[in-house]
Amino acid sequence: MPTFHSKRFNEAVARSHRRRAASPEVEGEHALIYEGELEMMARFVCDYPDIETGGDLFGFWTHSGSPVIEYVLGPGAGAQHEHAAFYQESSYLLEVGSRLHELHGLQHIGTWHSHHRLKLSQPSHGDSVTMQRALERHGFHSWLLTICTFAEAADTVEMRGYLYHAGGKETHKQTTWLLLPGSSPIRVALEATGDVPLVAPRTQTAAFEAIPGSSFAVSTDTSSAAPAFPSTSFMSTPEGRNEFRLFFERLSAVEQNVEILQREDGRVSLCLERDGYIFDVVFPHSYPVLNPVIEYQPIHVPPGQEDAWKMPRTLYTTVERTDDANLRIQELTECTESLIAGFLTNRETGASSGAPERKG
Repeated sequence: MPTFHSKRFNEAVARSHRRRAASPEVEGEHALIYEGELEMMARFVCDYPDIETGGDLFGFWTHSGSPVIEYVLGPGAGAQHEHAAFYQESSYLLEVGSRLHELHGLQHIGTWHSHHRLKLSQPSHGDSVTMQRALERHGFHSWLLTICTFAEAADTVEMRGYLYHAGGKETHKQTTWLLLPGSSPIRVALEATGDVPLVAPRTQTAAFEAIPGSSFAVSTDTSSAAPAFPSTSFMSTPEGRNEFRLFFERLSAVEQNVEILQREDGRVSLCLERDGYIFDVVFPHSYPVLNPVIEYQPIHVPPGQEDAWKMPRTLYTTVERTDDANLRIQELTECTESLIAGFLTNRETGASSGAPERKG
């Protein structure tokens, strides 16, 4: 039987409404990236401390226009490194980019290069001309350029992201990094199989800083304290947390302003709004043995229907059991979108939602 939303849930949703209404943010201001991918970029930069190096960024775009970087590609063996220029090995980029798309559906969404100690933390005029030409040549809507520099009198690598848009006339806007903790599941999968020819950095560790940056937990405003999970929860394991983050990324690619919330009993959920309703995808502690459910309720309850909406109603997801986390998340994302779209369509026609409401 569906449960009441906790006080914490309602307060979090209210905060979300206020923040969106008051926020002056514009589309594409944020860029999401795993901390492990930032360190990978920094390691490549440290391989070439006195000349430029670089590579490419692969991932996808969220519905609101923000890039999500799933994989940072470094320079190929045949790349050209100069004091104030870098040229990627085109055959290496084509081969690896094709495999990333075939295996994981990733898109080529940007490039990165270092200005080492040139004291130039922004794109040069030549950089901007090159980025705008690339947008026009390939017909892309947006492109992310990341500039890496060494901090003043230190070996810390600083990363700054800049977004270019089609028709922007070489203008760019600096992004705020939203840092996802840990390693990208795409990199973990590729390293496990070894079927993609990748050039690894020689430097083993590197200090880095994303400027400006914010941790993923802070950006989603789930709680001022670190979340705690029961030992029986799938979120108590690194694999479970990685899978939950992957679902957040996939859902954010098709829905706007997806929020991460945690209930008083420790369960986590992803909350979104569409067409006057709040939809909350709630994960049981025993996921993936048990599938998530989608609880929904109107943002503003119509007069006279208060008793009918004392509790949220429930849509039940159906995802086949599999050991492939990527496949589970793909099916769950498609199922979530289908159930929400079906409910909203049937609501307009006055028909039943088509999803069984479990009793008792």
